[in-house]
Amino acid sequence: MLNNGKEDELMDNNTVPPVIQRRDGFVGQRQYVLPPAMIASLEIHPLLRSLFPTDIGWYPDARYHYRKRSEGAREHILIFCLDGEGWCEIGDQRLTIHQQEALVIPRGIGHCYGASEEKPWSIHWVHFRGSSGDLFAHQLPEHEYSLKVDPKTAETLSALFTECYDSFIGGFVTHRLIYCSQVLHHLLGQMFFGNRAFSPLLRTSHFHNIEDTLHYLEKHIATRLTLEAMAEHAGLSISHFAATFKQQTGYSPVDYFIQLKMQYACSQLTLSNKTIQHIASEVGYDDPYYFSRIFKKVVGLSPHHYRTHL
Repeated sequence: MLNNGKEDELMDNNTVPPVIQRRDGFVGQRQYVLPPAMIASLEIHPLLRSLFPTDIGWYPDARYHYRKRSEGAREHILIFCLDGEGWCEIGDQRLTIHQQEALVIPRGIGHCYGASEEKPWSIHWVHFRGSSGDLFAHQLPEHEYSLKVDPKTAETLSALFTECYDSFIGGFVTHRLIYCSQVLHHLLGQMFFGNRAFSPLLRTSHFHNIEDTLHYLEKHIATRLTLEAMAEHAGLSISHFAATFKQQTGYSPVDYFIQLKMQYACSQLTLSNKTIQHIASEVGYDDPYYFSRIFKKVVGLSPHHYRTHL
């Protein structure tokens, strides 16, 4: 039977606990725990079953914080250390969790963790379930449970945790739970995919070049940039640039630039009274007929029909 996260259990190892052990009760803490009966209903709610928190909280300066769950928890656990340090033991691993690092423990994995005695951690934490939650909880490589968080992402995570807490002020009503679920999606997405200290793509040595190129393309939407010009701007060979660009965006550079132009054209057809010829010129096409052919190929409608069918 998996531990539900509400009761401590002894680990099957020789871990020596601190003299004082505290589950909670820290000055300034915030903590929200959903009733079990409510959790059962959330698991079948169409807007919540993919991801929802069961327990969430903020423990500042959590001296003597200590938890054991020999058979793990029923939920996935995320602990984000905003300040100080803590530790975690999983199997034969002992991890030190530093400031601006996160600990992710998938459900069903035995563990114990606690605050450093010298520099006790201040942590945001959440237990979560759901089909999307299962995917988020296994983003780390096998047998890895911690990740670094860059300073900008750390600020974002802290703000999103606070947004979750604030959504529960006044009670666990359904619309607040749905809102919290969406914020939690954003929080986990930021930590795994918008975090330069972790995301495999964001950590590549050429990521900044590609990001700069995306802004470069936006600023030059009225021109007919070549692949060679894009690669030169990025400071990469043509082949390396093309491969790196597609890896990070899902498009070839030329196709992405065309999509960007057509996206802009769609907005102008919708929001302005500009002629099709004028819009074609704004995205770098001197021939409005050629522009219309490209537009129809990408969008599926001619510019005229796109405008009149809205």
